[in-house]
Amino acid sequence: MADLNIIEKANKVLTFRKYIREECRKKGLEYPSDAKIAEYIADCGGDNCVFDLNDFMSDYETKDGVFHDPFNDFKAEVLEHDWIKTTDEEMRNFVTEQGYNVRGFLRCKSINGYKPSLEKDILIATITKLNTYQLVRLWNKFIEESAVYGEDSYIYDLDDADDLKILRGNMSPAEWARVVGFKCRYVSWHNLNDGRLLKYDDEDIKDVIVGYWGDIFPRLIVWSELYETIGEGEDGIAYFDFIVRPIICKYLGYEYDPERGTFEEIKK
Repeated sequence: MADLNIIEKANKVLTFRKYIREECRKKGLEYPSDAKIAEYIADCGGDNCVFDLNDFMSDYETKDGVFHDPFNDFKAEVLEHDWIKTTDEEMRNFVTEQGYNVRGFLRCKSINGYKPSLEKDILIATITKLNTYQLVRLWNKFIEESAVYGEDSYIYDLDDADDLKILRGNMSPAEWARVVGFKCRYVSWHNLNDGRLLKYDDEDIKDVIVGYWGDIFPRLIVWSELYETIGEGEDGIAYFDFIVRPIICKYLGYEYDPERGTFEEIKK
């Protein structure tokens, strides 16, 4: 014999849909999709759903539960940065391609703030071709060479014996305990300022380079000989020769190959 409960369940759903439609019409709201209504029913217990119209409309109007749109959280977090100038369309396009990555969006906005230029091209090549170790060494080179920012802007590498010696020799036991508790490789210690301790992951390091590129780039061009090599030994890179110079040459109309040592005019 057929299960008559199926008919009863179907009638409950149809009646629920009818009440939702009427309520939305009264309040001038767009009617939710059948897929969202089905998702709500499943979320509140499926066969055991009580079909409470007030609960449904509360969730629907406040965008809670299954109606919560993560885009709103993404947008709110982006707009916390008062320097940002963006639109919903731009943010939604980013989300479609790269997901709800606030940090990634902010970095893209910073990079795109540079009009197509030598400065922008070298920045992109820098953060895509240098590894984290090399980016840290580039930052520290800039801090030491430029003296634009305080020495406590230096980023310490806990895998480096000299950096460890400096930290352990100058920190209090409590400060060193905090560093150990970070369980990361890179830290900064604002010992000349407010004593803050900050930890850095790979993405943090890229953000530092992007955020301060407007200061780094002029030093890189004017004092290029000081940026010739970034890092040491097998972990180092002939930065200016392999990353920077080829891009500069291309802007001048020449193709430079550092591996072959060739310099040829680009034929149009």
